[in-house]
Amino acid sequence: MIKEFFRIKNYVKVRWHLLVAGIFFTILSVFANGVSLSAIVPLMDKVLVKKEKIILPENLPQIIKIKIEPLIFKINQLPSLLLLKYLLIFLITILFLKGLFFYLQNYFYRCFSTRLLTDVRELLYTKIMSLSDDFFAKKQTGELTTRIIYDVNLLNVVFESFFPKFVFPILLTFSYFVIIFTIDWKMSLLSIFMFPVILYPVFRMGNKLRKLGKKIQIAYGEIGNVINESVYGQQIIKVYNREEYMKEKFKKENENIFKNIISMVKRLLIISPFTEFAGAVASSGLIYYGAVKIINGGMSTGFLFLFFVALLSMISPLKGIGETYGLIKQASSALPRVFSVLDTESSVVEEGQDVFMGLKRNIEFRDVFFSFEGKQVLKGISFIVEKSEKIGIVGPTGVGKTTLVGLLLRFYNPEKGEILIDGKNIKEYKINSLRQHIGFVSQQPVLFHSTVKENITLGFENEERFKEVIKMDGIAQLINSLPEGENTIVGERGITLSGGQKQLISIARAIYKDPDILIFDEATSSLDTESEKMIQKAIDQTLENRTSFIIAHRLSTLKKVNKIIVLKDGTIVEEGTHQQLLDKQGVYYTLWQLQFA
Repeated sequence: MIKEFFRIKNYVKVRWHLLVAGIFFTILSVFANGVSLSAIVPLMDKVLVKKEKIILPENLPQIIKIKIEPLIFKINQLPSLLLLKYLLIFLITILFLKGLFFYLQNYFYRCFSTRLLTDVRELLYTKIMSLSDDFFAKKQTGELTTRIIYDVNLLNVVFESFFPKFVFPILLTFSYFVIIFTIDWKMSLLSIFMFPVILYPVFRMGNKLRKLGKKIQIAYGEIGNVINESVYGQQIIKVYNREEYMKEKFKKENENIFKNIISMVKRLLIISPFTEFAGAVASSGLIYYGAVKIINGGMSTGFLFLFFVALLSMISPLKGIGETYGLIKQASSALPRVFSVLDTESSVVEEGQDVFMGLKRNIEFRDVFFSFEGKQVLKGISFIVEKSEKIGIVGPTGVGKTTLVGLLLRFYNPEKGEILIDGKNIKEYKINSLRQHIGFVSQQPVLFHSTVKENITLGFENEERFKEVIKMDGIAQLINSLPEGENTIVGERGITLSGGQKQLISIARAIYKDPDILIFDEATSSLDTESEKMIQKAIDQTLENRTSFIIAHRLSTLKKVNKIIVLKDGTIVEEGTHQQLLDKQGVYYTLWQLQFA
């Protein structure tokens, strides 16, 4: 499990100096804690019980006896009141240092874990943003959101807990072991037998907690999807009276989370009382053994008291170790989910080194094939679009029109064939430089919860260019009609705007880039007649002097294009101008008759 956690260093930079600093102050804190307990012996024997001298345990190792006998001799010579003053000064000093070291260890551990998880969260988001469209086709929004937020937060629990709540208690327990073995190794061996009884059930429970943790993460991903669908599709849900259905769907996933959490909580909560009870039972026999030692003069009261303070002090860190182990096992189930995203290879990778400076001659699709999940979508597609030409792409739903332009945008890679711009394969260009010269308007406008201006500029501020773009027909009227003009918040997914208004902003966004190549993917298919005319007018303005790909369902919008290609069953079955295709009376003619007969 530890190896799995430290695999994270393969993905992000680990600030080892913060971890080393935390471990250093942990060692000092543990040492200060052990030293502070040593004051119990003189306090009990010389101050409280008022014995004449401190008696060293008979089983104390000889080398330690030789080292501490001079100190014990000096302590035995001091008057009780003076010794008490010295002990109080010593305790105040050592407890201050102990508190300081404890603060510093936790500060450095928290800096270490928070920095690490911040970097992981950013890396995960960056990775998701870099993946190709085929990845998103297989994943749901709620699931990906859960990976970035919930799963990373679970890892945060692990990295924040591991060192201060797992490693520190282990070292603390070890220091207590050193103390009790130093005092009486025989009595210490007897005490050891209680620890397997305490720890075995805890570690057995850890595997179950890991499985439950994985179930909870999956359940959170499912409920995230339900919430996302409910918000996005709330109008459809209401119109079709599916509120109760969605409520039941949500309730089912919510109850699933509840059951798994309660199942996990039952196991986590039993760890603490079990370890405490088992420790108390095992300690009772040791108390009897130690009392006999004092009666027979084999040990002073102070050393026996120190033994039991050290022994019973183990119970708290052992409980902490058990509880933290349970949490770590539960949270460790997030690691495979996080690593599965980080290890995902994008089907589209940066291969080229050339910077695309703009279209000079033409774009050529040469014998392009593409399949998705075993289904052949495009088969041997070949055509050429000259600079400034407008090409229309038509065909039945699902024939591969959007996929075709997606290949040009490098959302996917052809499995065979190539796409050339000015005679050079587009893979030889840097992806960002290629996309910088392409404007894209999708069928479903994508707007962000921000202002109109920010939705057009997307953070690339150029005030002069922005003012020029919003003078276009339709866009100027739209901005003037909004309460706060260009600074009006459009709401999530542009919910405050009509379909035509959303599409106008999408067109303005595409034009703001001032691209050489424009792609319109059925930009008017879902609009009413009036909105369609407004959008078509805006499109006609934007097409001037630009190479354009226009996917259209409404064939009337393609009358003015230079060439139309007709797709059927993944191949180009017809090619020509609007009139030429009508004269052929083929597939295009049939589609035209269906729309306008």
